[in-house]
Amino acid sequence: MIEDGDSTVCIDPSLPFLNLIGKKYTMMVLGVIGNLGNRKNFNEILRDIPYSSATIISKRLKELYDLGLIERNVGVDGVTYSLTKLGESLRESLLPLLHLAEKID
Repeated sequence: MIEDGDSTVCIDPSLPFLNLIGKKYTMMVLGVIGNLGNRKNFNEILRDIPYSSATIISKRLKELYDLGLIERNVGVDGVTYSLTKLGESLRESLLPLLHLAEKID
């Protein structure tokens, strides 16, 4: 439980979500998909995440899809991924945390 002024937030229902956010490359995948147009194909995502592997990126995409954070779009140009409204909100919510982390030595 986390106290927030007059309210209390229970963490337990959020554990699957929080566990995914803490996994390797999850935040990077969300970041890359949301960059410059919010629509990327698998190879663009893989290319933009240094030292990642196709296996782990594929796994993260499936997990993000299963939680409703990204959409998988099939078109004439192939498969692309984009953030859902929830995914966009999460990405925006992570930015202050990431800016704070930049200040930590």
